[in-house]
Amino acid sequence: MSRQRFSIPLLLFLLACTVGSRAAPEPPQQVRDLHYGEVLFHFYQQDYFTAITRLMMASEQQQLQHHENEAELLLGGLQLSYGMLDQAEARFRRLIGPDTDPETKSRAWFYLARIAYQRGLFRKARSALQEAGLPDNPGQRAELLLLTANVRMALGENNEAAEALSDARAPEDWHEYLRINRGIALLRAGHTSEGREVLDQLGQSRAGNEELRALRDRANTGLGYELLRAGEAGQARDYLGRVRLSGPYMQAALLGAGWADADLGHYEEALVPWLKLLEQSSFDAPVQEAQLAVPYAFTKLGDNQRAIHFYEAAIAHYDRQQQDLDTAIDSVQSGAMLALLDQADTGTSGGWLHANPELKNAPADRYLVDVLSGNRFQETLKDYRDLGYLNVLLGEWQENIGVYYDMVDARRLAYQQREPLIRAQLEQNSARSLGERWQQYRQKLDRLQADDDPQGLATGKEQQQWQMLEQLQARLAAMPGNPRQEKMLERAKWLQGVLYWQIQADYKTRLWKIRKQLGALESGVAEATQRHEQVSTALSNVRNGFAGYEQRIEVLRKRIFALQPDIRQARTDASVVLRQLALQELEQRRQRLASYRSQARYALARTYDQLAHNGEPG
Repeated sequence: MSRQRFSIPLLLFLLACTVGSRAAPEPPQQVRDLHYGEVLFHFYQQDYFTAITRLMMASEQQQLQHHENEAELLLGGLQLSYGMLDQAEARFRRLIGPDTDPETKSRAWFYLARIAYQRGLFRKARSALQEAGLPDNPGQRAELLLLTANVRMALGENNEAAEALSDARAPEDWHEYLRINRGIALLRAGHTSEGREVLDQLGQSRAGNEELRALRDRANTGLGYELLRAGEAGQARDYLGRVRLSGPYMQAALLGAGWADADLGHYEEALVPWLKLLEQSSFDAPVQEAQLAVPYAFTKLGDNQRAIHFYEAAIAHYDRQQQDLDTAIDSVQSGAMLALLDQADTGTSGGWLHANPELKNAPADRYLVDVLSGNRFQETLKDYRDLGYLNVLLGEWQENIGVYYDMVDARRLAYQQREPLIRAQLEQNSARSLGERWQQYRQKLDRLQADDDPQGLATGKEQQQWQMLEQLQARLAAMPGNPRQEKMLERAKWLQGVLYWQIQADYKTRLWKIRKQLGALESGVAEATQRHEQVSTALSNVRNGFAGYEQRIEVLRKRIFALQPDIRQARTDASVVLRQLALQELEQRRQRLASYRSQARYALARTYDQLAHNGEPG
């Protein structure tokens, strides 16, 4: 029985070490548009559907004057996260015009490179990355370098990938990811010793959080299996021994550690990690392989009795697991899995996207949980839930569309009640009367100025005094002449002259003030006349406007109605893909289990033959 038949391939660990780019741009230092602040609130609450809806609405209504480019980047990033690659690409390409600032243009090129990478267009991705340049932001620079390395490795340019990451400066939370990818690139490029050194350093580094500790375990596990494949079992055992027994790579490390001991001929030592694996309740590949590895070690030690015991236990284990797998496959085919996933939906976008389905009561739940954790399944599940949420949302809009009809009816009723009063006021035409009076005053002022008649601008008091002096002079002129009468008449004329001089002296000042006041009133009179005309026109057009609103509502209703079958069909298609992915994974497990069971039966029969040949009791 060969070790290579049981060991997990190295690429299972190494190829999973890349880090995806964030879907959204860095948050702005200062939010200057209220509507953009609302979008960011929903975005950071992980209510992405509401965020993208608010963002599209605010952009359509031109309410993002201070964050136009940032909003376009955010919208494109959200579309990219929803898998809308064509829409996202078109949006990012609009941001690489000559009028775009360099920072935004660089970020747009980065996203275009990421889209090309997701589509497998690696040369196109490399060209886009060359256009992007290195951003000043350390986190964005690390993202770009990591994507550059992945693109280079996908093109087989492993030396270039390692070189791009060799002198990379990155924030603390990015440094380890750059190092492990550089180690991968060096190994692929054939620089085995240098690649091992990088992974070795990472495997011994201090980790301040669980994510970095898992990364360190991943590096040690991958390096251990690389050394096993190279025949360096002793050194491999050292690296595999660094892996934590409480981490996600514990099972793979225990299995590899056992094979390292077995390669060295230390079968008793190999039994320690393998028997530890048999204590696990997990049904992953390392535990399944350990079911065969343990009796294999007893066979090598010459303890055929125990080997037979563990081979029989392995066959019984595989038989039980085969029944559980059949039950899991039946549950997927019957739709029970999707029903359980639907129970986790909460009716909000955040719930649909991030709900954690409870599968404790599901048949063979351990297999369904393993299937659900797969990346491809999760992406399809995300689409399935998004479509479900959208279908619920369209249904609510369909039900609430009647509210808009009620709103139009309420406005029509209010119009019918207020129209007679408004028309009565319009018929008085106060604005026109006011304009005519203003025109009369201006014409009168023009005549006074043309006739050079200062008395026309006399105040009411001055006119009253002038009239009194005229009457007084007439009465004095009618009285018999005498010195007293003549003196009084002369004094009255003198007072009239003083009054005339006062009016004459203030004439130009009064003329300027009155013209200024008339000029100030002109805009008000014109505005009143304009509003009168606007109200009159609106009153005439408002009745026709109701029909326009009803038409728009009807168009939206029909659009919602037309979208619902497509959404339901798309969700049905997604459910088919989910079932296919689940069944494919479960079928692979079943085939692997059948292979293990066949090997166990063959090994058991061979052990019995050895017992019979040696004459040992069965």
